[in-house]
Amino acid sequence: MLKQDYYNDFFEIGQQKINFSFFELSLPDDDPVYTLKNVMEELDFSGLLACYSDKGRTGFNPIMLYSVVTYANMRGVRAVDRIVDLCQRDLAFIWLTKGQKPQRDVFYDFKGKKLVC
Repeated sequence: MLKQDYYNDFFEIGQQKINFSFFELSLPDDDPVYTLKNVMEELDFSGLLACYSDKGRTGFNPIMLYSVVTYANMRGVRAVDRIVDLCQRDLAFIWLTKGQKPQRDVFYDFKGKKLVC
């Protein structure tokens, strides 16, 4: 009986009460994702946003998708499945997506969208 209480005390103190937030973790100050963000702030996305409707169900932000695809290309990643995996595991991608986890169909739709609206 003493062994069981010892086990429960360990997990109550150590692992069940951890508040883990990706936004509390910090990327290195010289990470290229910050440069990308600064460049993206200067761009005009009115053409991209004109291709998206505000009717219907809210989807992922197209500017976020564009930045994720651009950052992936900066790192030499072209495969959509790899981008999806990085959005779930890589801290820079998680920071770009603000914790959202777009799936492969989202990226295929985004890449296949003709921007001649």
